[in-house]
Amino acid sequence: MCFLPADISINLAGLDFQAVRVLAITGMLSLFFTSDVPEVRFNEIDKLFVGYISLLALAYVLVSVNMFGAFINQAGRFVDSIFLYYFLRHLIVTREDLNKIARVFIWCIIFLSPFIIFEFFYGENLFSIVGRDKISVRGGEIRAAGSFSHPILLGSFAAAVLPMIWSNYKVSRKKRALLASAFCILFVFACSSSGPIVCLISCLILLCFFKYKEHSKTIVRIGFVFILFIHFVREKSFWHFIYVRLSIKGSSTGYHRYNLVEAAIREFKNWWLAGYGDIGPDWHDKYWSWAHAAFTDVTNHYLLIGVKGGVLPMILFVVLCYKSLKILGKYAVSADAVEDQWLWWGATVMMFTHCVTFLSVAYFGQITMLLYMTFAIAAFTKGGPVNEGER
Repeated sequence: MCFLPADISINLAGLDFQAVRVLAITGMLSLFFTSDVPEVRFNEIDKLFVGYISLLALAYVLVSVNMFGAFINQAGRFVDSIFLYYFLRHLIVTREDLNKIARVFIWCIIFLSPFIIFEFFYGENLFSIVGRDKISVRGGEIRAAGSFSHPILLGSFAAAVLPMIWSNYKVSRKKRALLASAFCILFVFACSSSGPIVCLISCLILLCFFKYKEHSKTIVRIGFVFILFIHFVREKSFWHFIYVRLSIKGSSTGYHRYNLVEAAIREFKNWWLAGYGDIGPDWHDKYWSWAHAAFTDVTNHYLLIGVKGGVLPMILFVVLCYKSLKILGKYAVSADAVEDQWLWWGATVMMFTHCVTFLSVAYFGQITMLLYMTFAIAAFTKGGPVNEGER
């Protein structure tokens, strides 16, 4: 996930086997050739995931102009998603597996750190030997990306894995976990993007609320009231506040994201049923032609699902995120051992960080593996976490 660029691919008989697809197929083959595959009982999280992926692919194909090409494209994405999720679902079957995941991320971040530091300070991506050779610079700042397809994905990844790494530190008190946490923060700032920095701040605030996690519902209600207050008191909408007023980097594209939400609301009648398919929205010509954009860059994961498949898969995705967040948070509160509370609170904050990140970036490439892993953890938790000896 951390060391294999997602945009490199192998072409066989006209079919592209990108890095994520190779990993998905490899994972499924490993399950197929393993004699002791753990038994997994599928639940509502699994059903929501499969339903969201299936409906999105179906709607995209049905409204596309080139239906055959769209079918090939979506069939590949469908296989990637289902194979990856199925593999991860069978990978996480005990409480100890969550600790193993955290430890793997710790070492990945530590080993990745020299590459990111070198790129940020010297402007050279060492992953160029495996296909990553483009350096992003904005406002005079180098935006480190490492093996990721875009700098904002690196920052989003670092912000999302930080809670799991920090929870491992609170349990183990290992210095390497503390070091990896510091590197995660460094990666967020090295990507030079406002979105990951805001997500990092949200993540750190929630981690500080560990002692008050029993009051999560009250905090959510207060937050909802605050959002309504900001929305109706200000002259402009709440999304103008979060995208434009909360922009940390002066060179960020927060105003584009604000325009994107405004355009989605105005064009709702055109995409709510089944999206735009392979045509895609042409909002850039209609609402911000002054920017001379070549296409409408939908840098919002929720909206991207909507414009690809309509409002129904978007709703399923939101419900999936909500259910996952609720299940993880509930177990973090109810767990008896403090170690378990920290472990699941880390997973809860990771899921919340994903939800915040979706407002400023659409996931693609290897970071989708992290998202699917979070859903798999929620599904495992829904089934009732067990220890290694209880299997």
